[in-house]
Amino acid sequence: MTHAGAGDSGFSLIEVLVSVFILAVIGAISVSLMSASLTARDVNHEALDRTAMLDRARTLLREDLGQVALRPVRDADGYRAGEIFAGDDNGIAVSGPHRGERVILSFTRHGRPNPGLLLPRSSLVHVDYVVDEDRLIRRARDYPDATDRTRLAEQVLLEGIEDVRLELLVGAAWSRRARLAASGEGVLPSAVRLSYGWPPLGEMEHVVLTPGGPS
Repeated sequence: MTHAGAGDSGFSLIEVLVSVFILAVIGAISVSLMSASLTARDVNHEALDRTAMLDRARTLLREDLGQVALRPVRDADGYRAGEIFAGDDNGIAVSGPHRGERVILSFTRHGRPNPGLLLPRSSLVHVDYVVDEDRLIRRARDYPDATDRTRLAEQVLLEGIEDVRLELLVGAAWSRRARLAASGEGVLPSAVRLSYGWPPLGEMEHVVLTPGGPS
């Protein structure tokens, strides 16, 4: 009878099962670490996107409201608009294709860049801030006086926001609406406060001075 030598011995069933178990544990840990890494990456990207949107919105609000131009504008039919500046938390009454939208701010501003005067446009631009469900939109037109061919540029400044509130500082009191009519009636608010909720960041608030504010 031939007996197997020591060199012919293999792994026992228990040893094989233990090896498989160890490999399975290592695989599970690796998958878990990879999943956590991907989740962290997505969270970081989302946080960076939110920060970029917040910075852009804050910058445009400060630049737009800080350069309000007290200039009457005309609509596409050639009629002079009744208001130079209008702000209303409930929405400004507008006509035309944007009727029914919640336009919370409408005004003309100085300071549109045109290096070398290469483009046939004014340094003035008319700006509307619109709340559309969970978005804050900035709408600007190439020329303050509108025509049927005037191009409108829309930019989504914030999205995923809720409970948007607008307040305007008139005198020493905050009001939900303010206007300065082309006839001179009314007053330009000295500051504008825009508040909203933005999960998961919580409550956000921007307070911006206008040319009617303290110098």
